[in-house]
Amino acid sequence: MRNRIIKYGVMLAIVLFVVFFGSKIFSPSESYTDTDEAVKSQLIVNGFKIDGITFYGSQVLAILEEKGEKKLYIGDRNQSFIENVKPWEDYQLPNKPDSTYQGVEVNPDSHLMYLYGKKKDGSNFMEIINIATKETVSEIPFENTAKISNIKFKNGYMEGMLYAKTNFEKQNADIIFNTTELNSHMDLLTVELPSKKATLDWVDANPELEQIVYTIKDHGKVSAYVHDLTTNETTQLKKVNGDKFLFDGEQLIGFKSKKDKLAIKVYEFKHSDSADAQQSEAYDIVIKNGIVLDPDKETLKIGYHVGIKDDKIATVTKATIQGETEIDAYQKIVSPGFIDMLSFNPSPMGAKYKIGDGVTTNLSMHGCTVDFNGFFNQYSKYPTSVNYGGALYAVRLRYEAGLGNHGTPTQEQIDYMVNRAREEIKKGALSVAFSPEYYPGTTPEEIKAIMKVAKEYGLVTHFHGRHSSLTGEHTSIDSVKEVLGYARELDAPVHFMHLHSTGGTGAMEEALALIEEARSEGYQVTYDVYPYDSWATNISFERMAGDWQSRFGITYSDIQVAGTTERLTAETFPIYRKKGGIVIVDAMEEKELIQALQVDHSMIGSDAIMDNEFNHPRGAGTFSRFIGRYIRDLDVVPLMEGMKKITIHSARQLEDIAPAMATRGRLHEGATADITVFDYHKITDTATAEKPASLSKGVEYVIVSGQIAKDDTGVLTNVKNGQPIIGVFE
Repeated sequence: MRNRIIKYGVMLAIVLFVVFFGSKIFSPSESYTDTDEAVKSQLIVNGFKIDGITFYGSQVLAILEEKGEKKLYIGDRNQSFIENVKPWEDYQLPNKPDSTYQGVEVNPDSHLMYLYGKKKDGSNFMEIINIATKETVSEIPFENTAKISNIKFKNGYMEGMLYAKTNFEKQNADIIFNTTELNSHMDLLTVELPSKKATLDWVDANPELEQIVYTIKDHGKVSAYVHDLTTNETTQLKKVNGDKFLFDGEQLIGFKSKKDKLAIKVYEFKHSDSADAQQSEAYDIVIKNGIVLDPDKETLKIGYHVGIKDDKIATVTKATIQGETEIDAYQKIVSPGFIDMLSFNPSPMGAKYKIGDGVTTNLSMHGCTVDFNGFFNQYSKYPTSVNYGGALYAVRLRYEAGLGNHGTPTQEQIDYMVNRAREEIKKGALSVAFSPEYYPGTTPEEIKAIMKVAKEYGLVTHFHGRHSSLTGEHTSIDSVKEVLGYARELDAPVHFMHLHSTGGTGAMEEALALIEEARSEGYQVTYDVYPYDSWATNISFERMAGDWQSRFGITYSDIQVAGTTERLTAETFPIYRKKGGIVIVDAMEEKELIQALQVDHSMIGSDAIMDNEFNHPRGAGTFSRFIGRYIRDLDVVPLMEGMKKITIHSARQLEDIAPAMATRGRLHEGATADITVFDYHKITDTATAEKPASLSKGVEYVIVSGQIAKDDTGVLTNVKNGQPIIGVFE
């Protein structure tokens, strides 16, 4: 009897074990736990898998799938559960064999429904349906074949579409706000993903676009986060059950399958501390209701005000503030003024076009002077519109030593140049600039001797490389190897000027690999580029000597006289070579420029100043072109990363030796009031090779050290508040 009881007891235990754990394995609605922070998740209601879900007034609208068939369902929403969903009588998904619907969204104000998904060829599409008439208003392709999350219509501070795009190669995802026409995308946040297979599958934001909720799916597990754009802080949601979250006003709602119902859970997260109270203090200038972007702290404050007192940013707030002058920046980006890392000394005309392009700090890093007292005194006596400073122009020390462009220096001459370099650096240089391609007599010995002085004072040495050829004994990549050799031998910081036109030309992948290798070894190596696939030079200079056709892989018709439509010929080339003048040379590939731009630490420098109307368009349009074409239109880099390239990256390279740069390139309390306000959807360059002197569009206001230098009437050429950027050495 005792054995029988034991036998039946064991059998009962086995049955209970199978029933209990079998239910955990085979029932999708019971496959979660309330304690997991990352759980396997699939929303089920009435036995249907939910693909997409959205609030529709007091109801929810969802795409449900059963046995491969997808339909629109609607259900009542109450405080705790959504149940008894039924097919939506007003509209059903059309049967399109070439399309798969993945989600639904509604604009209740205009009675539009958005159905989105993928075509058979993998491309993304969105259909816009008039709910009242059941007619398709339009169908829009977008983001090519990228992996897209759900799409949310938002109508708070801005009206448009919110979604995420996963980049498997970069192992990250961009959370994007686009127009309702999906034709002008703005990256709000880039999220690093935990693996190459992870995706960002769901996203939503509160009405003011301050908090963003998103879910990451990695190997079947889901984790959820809320990111505060105003503080750049991320909170992971605890006890997640489900993979879809919606903001209901400022309240965050999560969904959880519970048998044949959807349970609703309100999630707690850290809210931003934006205040609505009025501040009594009056400011000199108030920039109101803008999209305030600070690349230093990586924050995006939408609908905020900036208060300026004297030459400083006194507050960035959502509280109501007043100013003696007020600027309406509604739906405009308010950013730090752009820093041109590679320019030349600003003339009045040059400064005008820099201001018109959003530039507040113009750095003559291709070589500024060998008389810094005279340089700073000149602008003190004759002020300019932009902040100014620059690099010691090393070649002019060669002239002082009687060498010219080709002479080989003696040790005595090198010693002279070293002593003069030390004298001038202490007067305020920001760097030392070498251009051995233009001055081929420059020897490694003189470069290293002067670099040692630069290192002693904490300066980065900037290089226009010795070679930019595609063929011959020495090619472009040899420039990279030479400069990196100096960095390693001296353990000194180096910077490549316009890497895509000297150093990376025809060899960008190898150049970047060499640079990254040096950086991984601990050496400080950086570079800048300008957003054009043509370069410019004076045709009489060394660069156009000899067999330039073979070196650059071009011919006469690839050379255009700046400011004209004229292309050179075999007959006209020697004429222009003799008389000189700026020519624009089509000798680069855009794909190499894009490769260089996609490296995090790269910077933007124009390599030009618009001294006259016969120049390269980069002197007037570099920064607007970079934002409009490479950030917005081509999506080469996300918005925040792109803005770092024209602000904080340059400031950080210089701030240890130039105190004026420690408060520039930033937009928060205490920073210098160098500010550019621009319309993200309209900003673009208008300068062309035929008409280089043409002001950019979309740059609406520019403030230099607390004074407005450009407003809605244009560039204020009488405002000359540019400040010196001086290296300070004890």
